[in-house]
Amino acid sequence: MRLLRVGRISALNMYPIYHGLERAADPTLAFTDGVPSELNRALLDGRLDVSAMSSIAYARNADRLRLVPVASITAGGAVDSIQLFSRVPFDEVRTVAVTPHSETSVALLRVLLGPAAAPFSTLATPPADALETVDGVLLIGDEALCGLRAPFAPFRTDLGGLWSERTGQPMVFAVWAAGAEVARERADALAAFAGLLSDARAAYLADPEAVVAAAAARFPFPAGFIRPYLRRLRYEFGPAERRGLEAFLTRARECGELDVVPRLAAHAA
Repeated sequence: MRLLRVGRISALNMYPIYHGLERAADPTLAFTDGVPSELNRALLDGRLDVSAMSSIAYARNADRLRLVPVASITAGGAVDSIQLFSRVPFDEVRTVAVTPHSETSVALLRVLLGPAAAPFSTLATPPADALETVDGVLLIGDEALCGLRAPFAPFRTDLGGLWSERTGQPMVFAVWAAGAEVARERADALAAFAGLLSDARAAYLADPEAVVAAAAARFPFPAGFIRPYLRRLRYEFGPAERRGLEAFLTRARECGELDVVPRLAAHAA
């Protein structure tokens, strides 16, 4: 039996989907855990067949990939887990150390800060220490959530919230994509997997408390923190998400983060 190699983001934000995939217990799936930047590289290198992927990384490599247009990680406002922690207000930020674990959030920060900000550096020290030499640090995922629970900077800016405030659009942080060769040669397996993604999303919407309870047993956050956090996220990829992604990619191209805005596949149920 030839397994479908699936990337699994090792953070709370995508857990509702992975919880459903785990419960499906499909023996044809083999999971690899990692942060988004690692999974992006693994998919592009051919070490994975399909994965959740940073939306900007998909756009930069769309000619080598095929979108699986049934799921995403999207926020219609503040997201909590994409935060700029800074020692000055956001509009005064000029120097930033960014997490090495994300690509979309880094591009979004460049879009939101504009040309006044200096080139970003990569965060290589504890965030509180980094703030001694830069104006702000960008954290994502569970690291950002921990920063909210134990604040270490006088200012914080939720990038999802700021994006929606400025544009009126949802922010699509990640999409699902497969290698182009996988899409050609294993179309049936990929279609079956797309069905599992849709089923996982539907199962979460039908019983979110089961996912909250399972997540509380797996991640270092209590159910009372997890529940409102997950409510800020949605996992479909419909017309609204496609419009939001197109808006983000257009602005990313305008600020030099993307060469070409790819054509996005039509929504599939």
